[in-house]
Amino acid sequence: MFSELHDFLESDMNANSLKESITCHLRSLLDKFNQYFLTENVEPFDWVRQPFTNCSSNNLPSELEDALIELSSDRTLQALFASKTLDEFWLSVVQEYPGLSKAAMDILTPFGSTYLCEKTFSSLAYIKNKYRCRLNSMEENLRVAVSSIDPRIDLLCSRKQAHPSH
Repeated sequence: MFSELHDFLESDMNANSLKESITCHLRSLLDKFNQYFLTENVEPFDWVRQPFTNCSSNNLPSELEDALIELSSDRTLQALFASKTLDEFWLSVVQEYPGLSKAAMDILTPFGSTYLCEKTFSSLAYIKNKYRCRLNSMEENLRVAVSSIDPRIDLLCSRKQAHPSH
């Protein structure tokens, strides 16, 4: 990478155009960051973090607000809330309060649907770089890179003979 940097710095590109390019890139990163993370008031979502306190400005439809009032009066669920993480709690009440649980999980996981796509693309960019551009079959490599299953290398190696006899 340093040889490429050295070649780039010796090229005819002037400092002003480089500054403009970097500034433009940083602005686009800021725009993308603001798309993913809320910059607005998060107070209407306090009911997700604290379902057992009275929140008057939760902006919920009436049926979900009724369900939230019913949930907040249940002492058993209050004890369960104290012993679990936030996402575990909302997943545990999905049978009793499906609409409320879904609304809470939508707020807690805003970009869960794009995670695997972005992870796969990043893995592809890492695997198929300019030094390994002749790889034809990417399916197997991507499947291993994105999989959550840990390979059992010891088991795979034990099935192979190290030095075959002639």
